[in-house]
Amino acid sequence: MREIPKLPRRPEARAFSVETLLQLVQDGKLRVPEFQRPQRWRSAHVLSLFDSVWRGFPVGEFLFSKGAAPERLLRFGAAQVAAPAVPDAFFIVDGQQRVTALAGALLHPSARPRGDIHAIWFDLEAERFFRLERTEVPLHCIPLNVVGDSFKLLLWLNAWSLQKERPELVQRALALGKALREYQAPAYIVEGASEAALRLIFKRVNTAGVQMREEEVFEALNGTKGRPLAAACARLAEIGFGPIRDADFLDALKAVENMDPRRRFREGETDLEVEPGAMERTETALRRAIAFLIGVAGIPHVQLLPYRLPLRLLARFFHLHAEPGPRTLGLLVHWVWRGALSEEHSDDGDVTVSKLQAHIGTDPHAAVTALLATVSRAAAYPSILDPWNGRAARTRLCALAMFHHGPRDPGTGEVLGLEDLQTLFNEREEIGQVFLVARPSRDAVDVSGVVHRFLLRDASQLAQLLGADELFPVRDEIHASHGLDAEAVRAHAAGDMAGFAARRAALLDPYFHRFFRERSAPEDSDRPPIAAIVARVGAEAT
Repeated sequence: MREIPKLPRRPEARAFSVETLLQLVQDGKLRVPEFQRPQRWRSAHVLSLFDSVWRGFPVGEFLFSKGAAPERLLRFGAAQVAAPAVPDAFFIVDGQQRVTALAGALLHPSARPRGDIHAIWFDLEAERFFRLERTEVPLHCIPLNVVGDSFKLLLWLNAWSLQKERPELVQRALALGKALREYQAPAYIVEGASEAALRLIFKRVNTAGVQMREEEVFEALNGTKGRPLAAACARLAEIGFGPIRDADFLDALKAVENMDPRRRFREGETDLEVEPGAMERTETALRRAIAFLIGVAGIPHVQLLPYRLPLRLLARFFHLHAEPGPRTLGLLVHWVWRGALSEEHSDDGDVTVSKLQAHIGTDPHAAVTALLATVSRAAAYPSILDPWNGRAARTRLCALAMFHHGPRDPGTGEVLGLEDLQTLFNEREEIGQVFLVARPSRDAVDVSGVVHRFLLRDASQLAQLLGADELFPVRDEIHASHGLDAEAVRAHAAGDMAGFAARRAALLDPYFHRFFRERSAPEDSDRPPIAAIVARVGAEAT
């Protein structure tokens, strides 16, 4: 039994103002230890934190460990700090998400922050925090990276066009800055603790009633030189396919290393360890799998991947067979699409994964044949009239079909291609923000279906596409690329949403049907390449 470490002295209890925390960040004295969890907060969490600080609500205690820290480039959201080596840094044992939110917003480097989760502004009239996306901001709103510095705030107010006209808003801005900067948060400071003690504190603080996820345990147990999962996933995200979750990478690692998916990495287990080079092998295999999904299977982004199951199995396949032939790749495409359309890839339980993983051995043709035998050829294809649910496979399949239909820019007529789509996903958080909803003039009309969605860069293009402007008409081929014609546009302009939906379904559903049949090829033969058959017969004859 392992000896539980102890602290050499009791923790010091003190309070830190937000202003002090920001100064520590800028001085390079506030650090994130290597065993910390990756960032998990979304914009809603950041907004909630600032609202609580502004109202004076408790936001929880911080736990810091004091010690020497090396020279390093630190990142808190978009804010970066070239931190020198310091002998007395504070390492965040508990509170990383809160510190990153505070520093990421209040120290945001952009003059007009927008887009990322830390692009937070305050509406001085409505007295609410909000995240600025791509829209223009009203004059009565102020960015938090101005509010976080009293000198910057005064300069901003002096240059503000509403300064003399709205003195009450000036006072509100000053009060906001004071409330945020002077907010006091309690903290415990641990000094002289060993890494083992800090890891144990971290685990106990972060698992009180909430079990750590397996990938977080993996990071804590295997992250003596950083966070290997987070680093590998960050490198994979550079491909353009979107963020690969730590859990997906760990699933792929188990498949690549042929580990039993039913076994788990848990604190204290010593019999489930990774072999040297496993991380590198998995990252390479995932790169090949992602390249296949984008370039061959026609799935350009992870948010359009109907189910996650194929990702781990493709990683194993491409680990064993780096360069399969065209026929084998084509059969893999059929497996991916048939499993999605039949919904059989929704079963990603350990027993199912174990069976599928066992099919993928040293013979690539036998592996593909075995995988194809696990999915049905027949399926009820999705329709443009299906309800929109960005988390549902059927919605993602519809979105894929709409992308491959080649939607055109209403202004230039250019097709929105792969790079355009990946850029849109990089700028926005969810599929529902990429495929925009067309809202009619009547608010009571239900627009919850796929039929009301369009792949365009912004809302102004949507208005142009569905507008009936005779001076600047949209060309027929542009309408057709979005599954529209003059009849559908007129129905939408008149508020006849039933007629609009019926007409767009008549235009797009036949294409959907053809598209899904081409990808899944339910009537094609699944025989392996002729060369493989000949080789197998020859081997049996001898």
